[in-house]
Order: sequence, then C-alpha cells, then structure tokens
Amino acid sequence: MHKDCDSKFQKGRSDIVSATLSAIRDNGDFAILKGRISAVSNQSFVGMSEQHKLLISAWEQAVDTFLEDGVLDETEETRLVQCKNYFLLNDVDLDKNGYLTKTAKAGALRDLLEGKIPKRVSVDGGVALNLQKNEQIIWAFPNTEYLEDKTKRHYVGRSHGVSVRIMKGLYYRTSAFKGHPVEHTERVSMGTGMLVLTNKHVYFHGPLKSFRIPYAKIVSFEPYSNGIGITKDAPNAKTQTFVNGDGWFIYNVLANVNNL
Repeated sequence: MHKDCDSKFQKGRSDIVSATLSAIRDNGDFAILKGRISAVSNQSFVGMSEQHKLLISAWEQAVDTFLEDGVLDETEETRLVQCKNYFLLNDVDLDKNGYLTKTAKAGALRDLLEGKIPKRVSVDGGVALNLQKNEQIIWAFPNTEYLEDKTKRHYVGRSHGVSVRIMKGLYYRTSAFKGHPVEHTERVSMGTGMLVLTNKHVYFHGPLKSFRIPYAKIVSFEPYSNGIGITKDAPNAKTQTFVNGDGWFIYNVLANVNNL
C-alpha cells in the first residue's frame, strides 16, 4: 500500500474504534455512529469486513472499561446489548476472546448481589442432575477437573538388637523393628466433568465420581487463580478441588449465594 494511503487507513481504523467506544460509553446515538463509520471508511479505504472487526474490538474495549471498577451495572450492560443488536454483532465473534462470557458472568454476580437468581446460562443437552424442588442453576462449568486429597502412609525406622552367628553366612538377630508412620498428602485427579453451581448446592458430574455438596455443609473455600478448593463439615474432611481456569468467579458466586 502507498505510504499516504496506509496512513489514512490506520487513522481510519483508529477513528472508528474510538468513535464506537465513545458512543457505547457516553450513550451516543448508534445511527449517527453508523453514518460516521461509513464516512470514515470511504475516506480511509476500510472495507466492510474490517469495519466488523473494528466494531468487535471497540465492544471488547468497552467491556474492559466498564469492568475497571469490578462491576458491570445495568446501564452499562444495556449499552453493550444495544450496540450488539444495532450492528448485528453475533455471539460467536463477541466471545472469540471470551468477552461475551465475561459480561454474562459480571451480570450474574450483580444479580447475586441484588438477591436475584441469575438466569444467564443454558447447558446444551441439559444437565444429568437430579435437581431438588425450586432449585435453579446459577452457572455451569464444563471441562472441570476434580481432584481429591489422598493421605498415604509408610513407616520409617531401624532395627535394634544383637546378631548371633549360627553358621557361615547365616545370622540370627535378637531384635525388634522399631519405627514410626510418616504420612503425606497427594492431590489426585479424579477425572474431568461438569461443575454446576445452583442456589442450593455445588454439583459435580464426572466419569468416576458424581456428587452434590449442600452449601450449609461447606466449612471453608480455598480460592486459587484457576479454581477453588472446598472443605466440608465432616470428620477428617479433606479438601476437594475443582480446576477450570476461573477461580475468581467461582469464589465470588459461592461467597454471595447466601444473598438469595
């Protein structure tokens, strides 16, 4: 591309993203924005496919801007939805980098904080769980690895006593083996399955194990960057760990589910 043309092209791309971000953030008129995008594109050699990519990029930047304070309020979410609908942005493109899911999770946390059960997730093919009466799904996480803490024991020590020679190469030892048990805990994978959080329980459904944990039976949570550990109220209870890459969101759901 000619140097001057390339300069116009890059500036046009930047102007389109900036104008779209401002319109979403500042409650601008999307009809006016559409006209501006068209005018800038004609002057800057920006084609339709490139316009679509730039709209997606601006939408993602708007999400990041709205979530800087950790909360997506209702007005901010409405603006994102209005932009999505006006420019016919599809879910697949918006979630290519996980941004549509990010907004749904932020909205779900807001619902919980307001004492409402989120209705923002659907599970393809349903969930093979026996939900109780009035129990509703808050979020479902496929491809979650479940790990259990297993305690293993072995003995260490040494033999004490006197060895008496009976014949060449053969000794009789008058002693006892004294030692003590040593225990260590290993975190063992029990397979990958579906983790489901409802308004009443934590469910896990996998190839090796399936179970549910009532919230009232949970003593503590141990949040990780990529998952969460749960310890139940039971004798000799060991941590049950779930890994799916989003420990922050799981922890915040579990921490706020009592608001319901």
